[in-house]
Amino acid sequence: MNRPGTMLVTGATGVVGVEIVERARAAGWHVTASSARGAADAVAWRMGEAPAPEQLAGPWDVIVHAAARPRWNLPAQEAKDSNVAPVAALEPLVGQATHVIHVSTAYATGLRGNTRSSDLADYRNTYEWSKAEAEREATSRYGATIVRPPLVVGRRSDGAVSRHTGLYSVMQSGVTGMLPVFIGEVDAPVEVVSTCDIATCVLEIAETGPRAEPVVLGAGEQVLPLKGVVDSMYLSLNRWRASHGYEPLETPGFVTPDQWDRFYLPFAKPHLTNRQLRQIDLLGEFIPYMSVGEPIGVNWQVDDPAGAIETAIAAWADRRPHLAKSSPRPWVGEEGAA
Repeated sequence: MNRPGTMLVTGATGVVGVEIVERARAAGWHVTASSARGAADAVAWRMGEAPAPEQLAGPWDVIVHAAARPRWNLPAQEAKDSNVAPVAALEPLVGQATHVIHVSTAYATGLRGNTRSSDLADYRNTYEWSKAEAEREATSRYGATIVRPPLVVGRRSDGAVSRHTGLYSVMQSGVTGMLPVFIGEVDAPVEVVSTCDIATCVLEIAETGPRAEPVVLGAGEQVLPLKGVVDSMYLSLNRWRASHGYEPLETPGFVTPDQWDRFYLPFAKPHLTNRQLRQIDLLGEFIPYMSVGEPIGVNWQVDDPAGAIETAIAAWADRRPHLAKSSPRPWVGEEGAA
């Protein structure tokens, strides 16, 4: 077992990186943090665009590579520059004894169930495609341990998180009426983990040593269906609203992706504003993950996904009370109600 030594964490100001840095320091690791823009306690390094600053020269016992741009709709080259080039940029910092832990995504396996293909058509979007290539780079160059989290929410204890993305965007669309229904299969398994689940996993791997197979986080047999995820979100929101003197909100209904594409959106589209259309395009990237029929192959199980979601949404409401207190507006476009 490796005792806490030196650790470099890239992407240290991101959703996952913040938690890893905090937990690693608390566990006794000598942590140096870096991020693209830098921060009071993080060295600025635009990976893939500039050489590593001298402060990051090492040597490192462990490098946790958590830097990424988790946007699903980037142009292919931009996704590659953001998620693949930084892996190669680590090379001068990786010594013979350095253990590289590469934080990927549970969806890097795309449509084929593995990361071997370099064909964009084998993936749902450029994010999956670029993260698959990043995994191949990390394993071929450094023999890295791959950690694959699914959708991520804030810390289990208090819901704290550095950015409100992912499921938080879905929550915001519901309370503002930007989307009048949720699009997906109500029984689709939707894996959700907290930032601290990921940090716990990464730190255990840092101490126990490399893993030959990718580590996939999730609830496994306890996974929530899409309806269970949404119910947990609204249960938490309505508890918060009740404690602040506001009426509960009804959970929006569900339509399948086919119903949305064939009937709902064509009828509504002529009446929508450009802002609504842009938001729909953005949220549309979630649809494949709300419609999957197969589990993601969890081999690192976390407990109580509903509890993690409820804590996260309560914290989101505390941080965004103007949204949490609002009631969905009618789905009105430039020329009237849709």
